[in-house]
Amino acid sequence: MQFRLVGLILVLLFSLWANGKEFRIAAWNLEHLNANEKEGCLIRTQEDYDIISESIEDLKYDIVAIQEVKDVAAARRVFSEKDWNIELSKRPPMKATRECWGLPGQYLQHLATGFAIRKGISYERNPDYETVGLDDDFQRWGTDITVLEGKKVRLLSVHLRTGCWGPAQDEDESRDTTCDTLRSQIQALVGWRDERQEEEMGFAILGDFNRNLDVPDDWAWSILGSGSNPLHLLTGGIKAKCDQRYPRLIDHIAVDKTALQLVVEGSTKEGPRVAEHPDHCAVYTTVQL
Repeated sequence: MQFRLVGLILVLLFSLWANGKEFRIAAWNLEHLNANEKEGCLIRTQEDYDIISESIEDLKYDIVAIQEVKDVAAARRVFSEKDWNIELSKRPPMKATRECWGLPGQYLQHLATGFAIRKGISYERNPDYETVGLDDDFQRWGTDITVLEGKKVRLLSVHLRTGCWGPAQDEDESRDTTCDTLRSQIQALVGWRDERQEEEMGFAILGDFNRNLDVPDDWAWSILGSGSNPLHLLTGGIKAKCDQRYPRLIDHIAVDKTALQLVVEGSTKEGPRVAEHPDHCAVYTTVQL
């Protein structure tokens, strides 16, 4: 009887340990998230903030790579100080004042990348990856952290140039400059990728790539995903359901072969549409560290 009891306790302890080492990692462009609901290019109400926050808890995210967040105060509208640590890129505010599209008198606010990390998860902040910003005060820097739970994993939150989403834009001469900018950013990510592979540390690049990377023979994925140690696009093959105007994802999670071994099979999904959130839903996966 005593042996059975000891065995049962060991099973329960192992179960708790295993569950404690499983993390759900998401990427979510929160679209012009500002602390003041009347500020910026997307007017929100308190109900909007509440719904976003409830979705984060309902989906049980542990780490969220975030994009289009003005500042820490804005992030705190949906990630409570009690439960979350916030890390945002240190890119300076852009110099130009830009009016919002279709909203006269409303002005674009700062758009930062970053991470929300649930408290209790051990991590360290690495220097921002400024190179992906191309010395352009509007293009976003990458926010870089290392998760220190069990096996170390490096995470880079990105938000690339919009306007060159796929083959249609590639063939549009009026978008040549836009696509050239995106190509330069993809090349910059190759540099970050190669540095991580030299360190032999598992990593993921996740966020808003503004590109349909899973289109067959896509040039952007051919550049970023190839090499001596090819990357794996976790979000490849997932049909976007967030906004019917956009049947392919532009938000992605790409991992190297080391991080791929940690991913729970079948766990990569697109999150639900949240309230009137216009055209971005979260994408997420679960890793076992």
